[in-house]
Amino acid sequence: MERIVNYLDIPGEEKSAVIERLFHIGFCPAHGRQTTVKREMEQSKRDTLPQYLFVFREDELIGYLFLIGEETRRGRIFPWWAAGNPDELPLETASRLLECGIRLSRQCGCPSLADRLREDLERQKRGIGRRPEDACR
Repeated sequence: MERIVNYLDIPGEEKSAVIERLFHIGFCPAHGRQTTVKREMEQSKRDTLPQYLFVFREDELIGYLFLIGEETRRGRIFPWWAAGNPDELPLETASRLLECGIRLSRQCGCPSLADRLREDLERQKRGIGRRPEDACR
């Protein structure tokens, strides 16, 4: 069973390894490299955006969902409202990840991001923009 983990809950000594694995599953920031990404993620705080979610199957990183926030909060490294790969995950896992992102966005005071994620979840459930299940991670 896959587990979803917030960056804030990853032990300090494991964070660099997780970020390194992130680049191996296809993530590419708009600016910078691993050190820059880690520095940005280290600024994350509970109950406020940005938040960074990771999906693990046992100890293998298979997915991510970064909740960046509204347009005024976007930066150079992550210039998006949100970034993730739920379309590459099995539907059940993608649904859990997006539902977690929706809850967290609302908790952090960004209902507009939650609404966008809800729309993405509905598209995923209809199979729009998804890989076939047998091609998922």
